[in-house]
Amino acid sequence: MAIKHILIKMKQTTPAQKGLITGALMILASLFSLYVLKNPVESQFQFLVYCIFCFGLSWSMVGYFRKDTDKKSFANYFNAGFQTFVVVALLMALFAWVYFSFNPAFRDNKIAENSKLLLQQGNHLPNEIEENAVQLKKMFMPMMISAAIFRYLIIGALVTLIAAGFLSKKSKAYLNN
Repeated sequence: MAIKHILIKMKQTTPAQKGLITGALMILASLFSLYVLKNPVESQFQFLVYCIFCFGLSWSMVGYFRKDTDKKSFANYFNAGFQTFVVVALLMALFAWVYFSFNPAFRDNKIAENSKLLLQQGNHLPNEIEENAVQLKKMFMPMMISAAIFRYLIIGALVTLIAAGFLSKKSKAYLNN
């Protein structure tokens, strides 16, 4: 009885709520990777986070496919996915801000790597390298947040386009039979 109640509630979950759940799972997976497995930020474990993202988008659009409505068009499928991936992108941007705010060592290491590369090139003066490091420090947080937003918006849009196209064709075939 309890499982049936949970399944009924899950059917009533909106795409935005599915985005919240998906984003929370992605953040938990990222935290697990960073703090339990001790992986670096740019590890291959990130692919699991992307898989969770794709699963959440699919969950949202398949939920719409199963919904009892006659309005099963590409635009409606895309709308369901859009509502999901926008929420995920915002959550991941917030996560990036919190993580990099509390872990300035990542920023400092990246700036040190950049300064080392500039020094190895041999065509920059020490004061230019130092000025570049100061500028990178100022730009780091906006750069990381915008990268997170654009990454999840682009991946979300691509996955949603593909899934919406597939599901809208499947809906037409299903309705014709």
